[in-house]
Amino acid sequence: MFVNKHKDIIVNKYSVDDEEPRLVMDRAHNMEYLTTMRYIQKFLKPGAKILEIGAATGRYSIALAKMGYNVTAVDLTPKYVEIMKRKSRRLKNFQCMVADALDLSMFKDNSFDMVLNLGPMYHLFHQKDKKQAVKETLRVAKKGGICMFAYISNASMMVTYGLRHNKCYDLFTRCMDKEGRVADIPEEIFTSFYVEDFKKLFDKTNTKYITNVGVDGIGPVLREIIEALPKKDYKAFLDWHFLTCERPDQQGYSNHLLYICKKQ
Repeated sequence: MFVNKHKDIIVNKYSVDDEEPRLVMDRAHNMEYLTTMRYIQKFLKPGAKILEIGAATGRYSIALAKMGYNVTAVDLTPKYVEIMKRKSRRLKNFQCMVADALDLSMFKDNSFDMVLNLGPMYHLFHQKDKKQAVKETLRVAKKGGICMFAYISNASMMVTYGLRHNKCYDLFTRCMDKEGRVADIPEEIFTSFYVEDFKKLFDKTNTKYITNVGVDGIGPVLREIIEALPKKDYKAFLDWHFLTCERPDQQGYSNHLLYICKKQ
């Protein structure tokens, strides 16, 4: 049985932080939600059975349940599971519970048509735990099922944390290796990846790679500019983002990336 040894650090953070408004608080944050939901819907089939791991307050899961899908949502933080329960009282096709992404033993093999791992990879600090989270996500997916993994880019740590909070020197000298990778330090809460490093987690797995998406693009970097755009310009920018978010040259500074694969 695998257990996240840093569970308390993560639960304590999210027991204090309010995740509920994050994806809708402004245009830049909403880009992440709109783009991710766009890809979820692209690969969903009628009657699909969905599991979301690390569902937080259910922004995606409850929306999908309201569309008529059979949805199960799990999160490590009890506070968020209680919020999901309150928000979903009238939904008979939705259930949620506390669970660790490293141990989904409450679910049988090959149970879900789509498995969304949209948070746990942000907070895993050991290679064996990262591989275990991938393994468990794939295990509970049906053959031919779609699995999506959200992760944070290394560049975004320097740009949105370093630049915006005057922490460049601290981050570069204390937390980065000679190739600019951010070290996995549990007390820093978040972990991040280069795209090629994240893809290596799927070596020797029974998956077929589909795509990698920069779901919020340059949005978090230019937050104030994007927020001030007239509606027609914001729509044009968003349409351009949707067209280009799979391009490698558009992904580097995206805060959040989405790896999509199919279980073979």
